[in-house]
Amino acid sequence: MAIGGGSPMDAAKIMWVMYEHPEVHFADLALRFMDIRKRIYQFPKLGQKAMMVAVPTTSGTGSEVTPFAVVTDEVTGVKYPIADYELTPNMAIVDANLVMSMPSR
Repeated sequence: MAIGGGSPMDAAKIMWVMYEHPEVHFADLALRFMDIRKRIYQFPKLGQKAMMVAVPTTSGTGSEVTPFAVVTDEVTGVKYPIADYELTPNMAIVDANLVMSMPSR
């Protein structure tokens, strides 16, 4: 379950991949180009061990319903886009009260 904004959602998606497929190397997941249909890497099937439930607390990237994630290397500052339809959460619980209760900044 991912609760939060875009960054926690993206992190949860990668954790989901690594939980279900510990043999996967992160470098293989990162896109070398942004066309999701022209992947050179076969993304592993997700949902065999766990479902992904996303609960957004912000309005923004829509990560709770998209097949995309961006992971930033905190040492180098490099952002790695990851895209595959397998990354789409199984369920999104969108509660306006969660968004309204957050600070404006």
